[in-house]
Amino acid sequence: IFLGNYSTGKFNLNADATVKDLEILGDRFVEAAKLMKEHGYFEPNKHKLRMMLRLLFRFVWNYANIYYNQIMEDKRIDIEVSHNHPVNKFGHFWSSVAMLTLAYPCIYLNRPLTCCLVFLLSHAVRQSGHFFYEHQDRDMEKLKFGHKDGSKKEACAALLLAGVVYRYRAAIWEQLHKINNNTPNFNFHFTPSQYAVTVAFLTILPHFVEIVHQYGVLRGISWMIKIWTDPITDVIDFYEYARIDPKWFLVTKDPHAVYRLDPETKTVVVVKVGGCGVNEKKVE
Repeated sequence: IFLGNYSTGKFNLNADATVKDLEILGDRFVEAAKLMKEHGYFEPNKHKLRMMLRLLFRFVWNYANIYYNQIMEDKRIDIEVSHNHPVNKFGHFWSSVAMLTLAYPCIYLNRPLTCCLVFLLSHAVRQSGHFFYEHQDRDMEKLKFGHKDGSKKEACAALLLAGVVYRYRAAIWEQLHKINNNTPNFNFHFTPSQYAVTVAFLTILPHFVEIVHQYGVLRGISWMIKIWTDPITDVIDFYEYARIDPKWFLVTKDPHAVYRLDPETKTVVVVKVGGCGVNEKKVE
């Protein structure tokens, strides 16, 4: 039996349908009609508003569940493929603590410069685990949704450039004025707080716009919710790594090596160093 979404209520039966099949189908239509009557579907002037509100609530609730599950799945994949080194987990735990106890409260206390400074320092700790310690399987990293090592490094470079530009803004503007006399006289209206907040938003806004362009507004919003709630889930996921053996700080990654991760055992092996293949060796 193939039901079709037509205004005339058509459905198609294949040649194998028996009389018993038709009886079963008829019983199901009757049961569905009884349920629709019970819910007031056939009573346009009675409980119609309540029914519509219930349907709207269920629609919104189901959609919220879909995106909640998507966000949690994005977090799970992110942790499984890019957070396996103890130092990386250690850095994520303590940077998350700093963001939750210092940076986020500063937003509500209207202290943007302090907030941006804490964010900068905590993310320096957070990303150092990726840059210097995490033995990243590049193929597995492709499963992640959002920032990857390459885009993170670009964001770091942009932050450094923004700092240099602000520090030497007057000299830069003067040189531009010498090159082109039509350049207006320097009049930098941003306060340090405004500049810091603008630069902070520019570290995530381009990627948000890219996601919206490729996947839609709701997917972009779900990604923003993910990164804003990452400190909460990171504290829950990595609290066991609040203290680690100091020996792990000596186990850095080789930037020229190629690593492979077994997602089942969480074992990482070296498969290539530089341009040369090597016998697979477990990373200890």
